[in-house]
Amino acid sequence: MKDTDEGCHGFRRIRETFALSRDFVVLVFALVVVSLGFGLLGPLMPTFREILGMSEAELGGAYSLFAFSFVFALPPAGLLADKVGRKRMIISGVLLFGVTTYALVLITEPYQFALLRIMEGVGAAMVTPAAFALTLDIVPEGKRGLAMGAEGTAQLLGGLAGPALGGLIAGEIGFYVPFYFAAALAIACAVIVTFIREPKIRRSKDETVSITTMFSAWKRNAAENNALLPLTVRGFVMGIVQGLWALGLIMFWEDKLDMSHTEVGIALSLGMATMAIGTIPFGVMSDKYGRKRFILIGGALMAGGLAAMAFVTETWHVYALVAFSEFGAAISNPSVGAMLGDVMNQKERGRVMGAYQTVQGVGNIVGFSALGLMYERISPRAPILSCAGALAAATTIIALFVDETHQSEKKDNSEESPTGKVSAKKRDAAVSDNPEPQKPG
Repeated sequence: MKDTDEGCHGFRRIRETFALSRDFVVLVFALVVVSLGFGLLGPLMPTFREILGMSEAELGGAYSLFAFSFVFALPPAGLLADKVGRKRMIISGVLLFGVTTYALVLITEPYQFALLRIMEGVGAAMVTPAAFALTLDIVPEGKRGLAMGAEGTAQLLGGLAGPALGGLIAGEIGFYVPFYFAAALAIACAVIVTFIREPKIRRSKDETVSITTMFSAWKRNAAENNALLPLTVRGFVMGIVQGLWALGLIMFWEDKLDMSHTEVGIALSLGMATMAIGTIPFGVMSDKYGRKRFILIGGALMAGGLAAMAFVTETWHVYALVAFSEFGAAISNPSVGAMLGDVMNQKERGRVMGAYQTVQGVGNIVGFSALGLMYERISPRAPILSCAGALAAATTIIALFVDETHQSEKKDNSEESPTGKVSAKKRDAAVSDNPEPQKPG
């Protein structure tokens, strides 16, 4: 009987650890659907070069328009996520993606392709800060690490399955069929999101919401909790590293190791699979043991794996180091997202995340442009080593200047501050118009 009781108790603890609200489960399912839709089109988009008679430079320019429009649309998107609601922004963004995906079937000129890439970037910007803010609204502080891991895994699973499925459908049925399928998935995602019960965030009657207040929101939150600045610096660096993965590393593998497209695809898929496996467990551990240690461990592994990548001589070396580096990302990314939630005021999460992701997007643009110049003008190894050094520096800054923000083991979640450091008394004073603040979930 004792063993049975202990077994039941252990099962209950596991169930309580991984249990999340029905609304969050619906949100995760919606993210899987929309990620699958994005992934379907990945291997097909370069074919528009032949369909529209575009040069490689023109195609590359059209691709960069997505990043530019994403960056410039993020600030107003974060503002609107706070002003009109998270659900409305997510639904509007995925429907815009559905429209642009369907329109790709109809285009006949290169400028039309470029215009749709801009619209896709705007749609992605509408979804990104709103989905993050909604997650923080409906998930308790003590389970933010698990939630960030679950969201990351959901998007990775969609990204893993999408390219293979899109290529299969295009090859066996028809080139344009995946575009119809992706548009239908966007509509399905919008319908799914309508079932989420969005908490209402009350504001003071004299509080104005504008572009100016949006830009000041990040500064206000950073002044209240100084961890936000180092985390934003890391976000900028990670944006650059993402550009390296999308451009510099692939060129390096092809030029120095003569890797085929298939081998490059295997390397990238291996990295995504490693991330998908690791994000949820390490998210759970960050809820139990704290965020900072996992950010530091993961950052060190990523920086070390990138530095070693500059000296590979065999394809299997690439596979091993990609898995090693992405294992570091799986360790750190859920804790970074959870810590960001710890240091933000609930009323301003959409605006602050808009600012944060704008900085990360700028880093992504820098990664695409500056790293390509370094590859050509200095050496193929230069961008890899530069990214490894920048990531090591960002991790060191967090080690020196960021305190642990997760205190759920010491205090009850209902007494936690939205920023992780501010006392409940100060929090209540800041939202005096709402003497009984609504708890997440």
